[in-house]
Amino acid sequence: MRGAWLCAMALGLLLLAANAATLATPVEAPPAFSARYDVRKAGLTLGHAELRFRRPAQDRYLYRLSVRPNRLAGLFYSSSVREMSIGHIQADGFRPDVYRYTRSGGDDDRRAELRFDWEAMRVVNDVADRPWRMAITPDTIDRVISPLQLMHDLAERDDGDDTLVYRIADGGQLKTYELRIGDTTQVDTPAGRFEALTVHRSDPDSDRVTTLWVAPALRYLAVQVEQREAGDRNFRMVLSRLDGLDRRR
Repeated sequence: MRGAWLCAMALGLLLLAANAATLATPVEAPPAFSARYDVRKAGLTLGHAELRFRRPAQDRYLYRLSVRPNRLAGLFYSSSVREMSIGHIQADGFRPDVYRYTRSGGDDDRRAELRFDWEAMRVVNDVADRPWRMAITPDTIDRVISPLQLMHDLAERDDGDDTLVYRIADGGQLKTYELRIGDTTQVDTPAGRFEALTVHRSDPDSDRVTTLWVAPALRYLAVQVEQREAGDRNFRMVLSRLDGLDRRR
C-alpha cells in the first residue's frame, strides 16, 4: 500500500542525533504506550498506523510500527509494513541495537535487518540475505525510533533552538536531515483537540515537505503528520486513539 508505506516513512523521518558514548543513567523515558493513526488521502481513510512502545527493562526499549490498508485501499494496495527497533535508553535518548523492516502481502515483499555494532562503529545491513557493512557515527539512529528521540529532544531543548539535525542509517546510506521548529497551533483529531508545535522537514533531493504537529501535553507525541510534494498533499495521518500516555496540563 503506497499511501500507508509513505506514512511509515514519514514517521521514520523524525530523526534526532543520540550521541551518548557510554550507557548513562536513563532519562525519564515515556511509560509503555500505544497510539493509532488514521491514514487519509483526498478525504478518504485508506488505512491505519499503530505505534507500540514498551520498556522490558529500565534501560531498554522495544518499539514497533505497523501500517495496514483497510478494505477500500485493499482494492488497490495490499501490502502491510511492520518496523521494529530494539535498544537502550540513555541519558540523551535512544540507541538502537537492532532494526527490522518487513513489507508483506503484495507483489513487492521485502525484509531488512540492521544490526548496530557500537564498539566497531558500524552497522551490518542484511537485505535479501546479502549483508553489507557501513561506518556510522556516535549519533546514528534507525528511522523507526526517531519519533521517540524527537519527543525526548523537544522536551530538553533550550528556548530559541529552532533547528534539529538527524543522522539515520537507511537505504544503504548514512543520511543527514534537518528539521525546523515552527509555531504552535490548535489541531483537531479524533482523539481530541491539542495545542501542537509544528516541525517541518524538507527533502534535499526533492520538493517533498513533511510537517508534523507534536503535542507538548503528550510529551511531544505527533498528533498529525502531513506530506506535500509540488504543493499538493500526498497524505495526512491523524491520531485516533492513545493508550498509556496521560495528557499533561
